[in-house]
Amino acid sequence: MSVNTILPFLLFGLATAFLALALSEVIHTRRSRRRMETESVRAVHAQVLALLEPILTEAKSVADAFDGHMAEKRLLVTDLNESLEKRIASLKLFLNRADALMVRHQTPLDEEDSAARRITESRQKILRLLAQGLSVDQISERLTLPKGEVALVVGLSASR
Repeated sequence: MSVNTILPFLLFGLATAFLALALSEVIHTRRSRRRMETESVRAVHAQVLALLEPILTEAKSVADAFDGHMAEKRLLVTDLNESLEKRIASLKLFLNRADALMVRHQTPLDEEDSAARRITESRQKILRLLAQGLSVDQISERLTLPKGEVALVVGLSASR
């Protein structure tokens, strides 16, 4: 065969080899890039995990401490409830005794009416003096009433 007939086959073979080599290089480059991206993602994951681990450890210790505080508060609430139940029972006893004493020592209606009138008049005087701008101490001195009674009437009128 002559060189002219072999040359196209040779050129075709060279072109095919060059094309195969170029294609192989592209595939190799893509695989390298994917491997580097995968390694990069793994490295970022490792960094994120390294950053999150102390935060999670601290969060767990805070949660454990919170659970301890909650247990203490539950005990306190239980103790307070028991104490309040005892006081309520005691107050009910006192109220029952007071009711029994009131039944034994009922005052006539006229005396109760006059006492109610005196209380109403006293209350009206306190409110009048308060409207004039006097203080609780001044009202107490002027009407010769205990400061606590004057403060109670003032407080009740303010809450209405």
